[in-house]
Amino acid sequence: MCTVVDPTGTPLNVREGPNGRILSTLNKGAKVEIVAHRDHDGTRWALVGKYAEAWGWVFGAYLDCTGEDGIGRVCTVADPTGTPLNIREQPNGAILGTWANGVRVRPYEERLHNGKTWYAVERLAEDNAVGWVYDPYLQCEEDEAH
Repeated sequence: MCTVVDPTGTPLNVREGPNGRILSTLNKGAKVEIVAHRDHDGTRWALVGKYAEAWGWVFGAYLDCTGEDGIGRVCTVADPTGTPLNIREQPNGAILGTWANGVRVRPYEERLHNGKTWYAVERLAEDNAVGWVYDPYLQCEEDEAH
């Protein structure tokens, strides 16, 4: 995991290739995963993924990859109803599927919806499935109150 630390004060451009066409931008503080590196015209570029969003290339010097650990906060699904937890396209949106209690996930974005906290999570499995879950249905390692 790396953090965008672009010192220019503007969002970091995500490009089709090193110094290529701009696809999107990332704000300072955004978390990304490095997939590959490439040197281009004497500068280092990184192919990154921002969780469920598109892959693209960013200027490597604008990333800080010295975080505390490689995975971030880990939580488990803990739906008190005893039924599988609905995984949604967006907070309170269309249901993408369900996960059973005990499934390990990594939250990467928090959003309030109608005064309630929701998390975008990535399942810690070989498929890295993603979706939104309601906060009370997660039990996180460092926060027994979830």
